[in-house]
Amino acid sequence: MFFEHWIYSLAISIFVGMVYFKFTGRDSAWLIVASAYVPDMDMAADAVLKKIGVTVLLDGNPIRHGDFHNILFLLLFAVSVALLLHPLGIRLVDSFLFAGIGFGAHLFEDALVANPAYPFLWPFSLQRFGIGIFNYTLDWHGIANTDVLVVGLMLVLLAAILRTAYEGVGWRWVTRSMMTVLPAMKPD
Repeated sequence: MFFEHWIYSLAISIFVGMVYFKFTGRDSAWLIVASAYVPDMDMAADAVLKKIGVTVLLDGNPIRHGDFHNILFLLLFAVSVALLLHPLGIRLVDSFLFAGIGFGAHLFEDALVANPAYPFLWPFSLQRFGIGIFNYTLDWHGIANTDVLVVGLMLVLLAAILRTAYEGVGWRWVTRSMMTVLPAMKPD
């Protein structure tokens, strides 16, 4: 679901950014799209760690796909991002929320296409959860599922229409997002 994660997280970021900007005047929604791919880092984590001479075992097994798809890693990631971006001038709560939402969006998207999907509540429960609305096969040029993409594109369009109806045709969530980062990056 590599391509689909980008589409769904974009729809979520447009909508969440609009609501968050309404209440705070800040919009770091780009973090949602950037964070949507993080749970899949578990596919390469074991190989990368072995190359540098580190062995990590989760429940007595090497890291494998699905091991980062849970709330423990969501919280660890969101806290890490908040601490890393704070020196750049992004508020802790902003980066924590948006990184967590992006990570959570990935988990929700995986749950949509699989039943059962992953043990999302690990370490509290090993129960695998999923919704399984779509019968997922890579039928769009071998890289994505057509049904999942169509729904995702409709959600992006709906989010863009809602934001445009609310803020007018001049909304610039990317510009607002970058304005929170750029002032902190100026050399002294």
